[in-house]
Amino acid sequence: MARFSPPRDPGGPLPHPNPAVAVIGWLFRSQWRTLLTSTLVSFAFLGCQQFVPYVVGRAVDEGLVAGDRAALYWWSAALAICIGIATITGVASFVYMMYTAMDSDFRIQRRLVDTVVAVGSRLKSRADAGELVSISAADSHALSSLSMMFGRLASSFLAFALALAILATMSWWFVLAAGVGVPAMFACLRPLFLRLESRGRDLRRRIGEQTGIGTDAVAGLRVLRGIGGEAHFAGRYRDASQATRVAGVRVRRTVAGLEFARLALPGTLLVLVLWMGAEMTLNGTITAGEFVALFGYLIALTRPLGYTIQGVDAFTKAIVASGRFQKLQDEHPDPEPANESPWPAGEALYDPVSGTRIEPGLITGIVTGGGLGATELLDRLSGYGDAAEPARIGAIPLDAFDTATVRARVHLLEARAQLFSGRLRDQLDVDGKRTDADIMRALHTASAVDIVGVDPSLIESDDVPEDGYDLDTVAGERGRNFSGGERQRLILARALLADPEILVLDDPASACDAQTEARIAERLARHRMGRTTAILTNSPQLLAVCDRVQFLSAGVRSGTHAELLQHAEYREAVSR
Repeated sequence: MARFSPPRDPGGPLPHPNPAVAVIGWLFRSQWRTLLTSTLVSFAFLGCQQFVPYVVGRAVDEGLVAGDRAALYWWSAALAICIGIATITGVASFVYMMYTAMDSDFRIQRRLVDTVVAVGSRLKSRADAGELVSISAADSHALSSLSMMFGRLASSFLAFALALAILATMSWWFVLAAGVGVPAMFACLRPLFLRLESRGRDLRRRIGEQTGIGTDAVAGLRVLRGIGGEAHFAGRYRDASQATRVAGVRVRRTVAGLEFARLALPGTLLVLVLWMGAEMTLNGTITAGEFVALFGYLIALTRPLGYTIQGVDAFTKAIVASGRFQKLQDEHPDPEPANESPWPAGEALYDPVSGTRIEPGLITGIVTGGGLGATELLDRLSGYGDAAEPARIGAIPLDAFDTATVRARVHLLEARAQLFSGRLRDQLDVDGKRTDADIMRALHTASAVDIVGVDPSLIESDDVPEDGYDLDTVAGERGRNFSGGERQRLILARALLADPEILVLDDPASACDAQTEARIAERLARHRMGRTTAILTNSPQLLAVCDRVQFLSAGVRSGTHAELLQHAEYREAVSR
């Protein structure tokens, strides 16, 4: 049996208006070979179990009752073969169940990550952190559980049909009792499944809300303490938690009712059919061996029936999970253009909405009057979002290029960018291609060498430190063990190490003191000399080192920082 290996391309939901069809259909279509194999192996497992009662009944009639020792031995050997095959295929069936579950979970998690990366900064306005965590944990588990149970569910129907065919050799009354009784049993269970689906959807929604409140409170704990809002958020979380608890209890009550019905209904059917079999045995309609086989069939059928109920339960939960997952997938961008134009290197980056023009090879400062529209401008210049009029490189709109091409050529350093946990070396050199000298040069430009252990007295030196540093310093979650200014300087160093053709910076020294900001401005100008760079800021020290500055107010006014200071509106904008 081959080792499990994740697929390179997870694919994506089908283009169908029904979320369940789109998501579950995508998973089943992607895994059809594994699901088919799992069904066949599971059918061998359950099918052999259906032959066991038949073999035992024949052994009783032809061996024990008839006193034929040879027949008894032959049927005993057949019984051993059935049990052996059932044992081997049972193990193989479990392995394939795990394969399909892991494959589904990988596809869902990979697709979720791809969507988050593709949507980018727009995601925060569509889904909060709590919802993403719930989709990644609860919904992916529900969908992978359905894939895992599919083989057992499908093979249960086949095993049931096989059992009916064998029962037909004894009496059509048995076929009628089982053939009508089992569908009737599921008809009785249908209202419970519908109730479970409805209550499960409500529980899923409340879990997302509770998780969102919790993550918001933790992320803003310092602010909450400063304004005395801890009690308010604690109350909101308590209310959300209680609502989740009530919804969870309602779901568990339904599950308990379903479990009761799962045991009671087959038991009732078992008693009915056994009563019929006992009467027919006493009347001589069937033999004692056939009665033993009948009893064995009814016991053997409990396993397929149990798998069927579990599979339907998994399907019900997967329908709920599909809706949440597909809602996020609706934000996933359309496939990239197949034949994109070559990237026009050395051309200006132009935003037709604001009139901003970033000349190649120059450091351009951007000042917005009142700061209005700054975020949207940065998104357009960097190719994020779905702008009605996207920015252009030369004469070609950015959305004409593959997303990977734009990300490789244009890098946006947002003010809200974050560090991740781990060694600083890994945080700064994200692709592992830079030397220590490259990393230290970027840290020197960002005036951040003191963060990695360099003597603070050397921070003002124009020479890049060659020793005395420790790039294995560990950053905590989101870099919380560093101050705001330290995090900002480290993130700037990371952006410089990316060394893109076009670098767009959003106020890269706003959290630093004036002396550090001046040092960063001077070194940044040297580091990016001859490279296309845009800096959105109102800092006079950063604007002073720019080759040209564009002031966006009623229109676009261009010039050097010194030239634009002649205008009162510009002076007011940069002196706030």
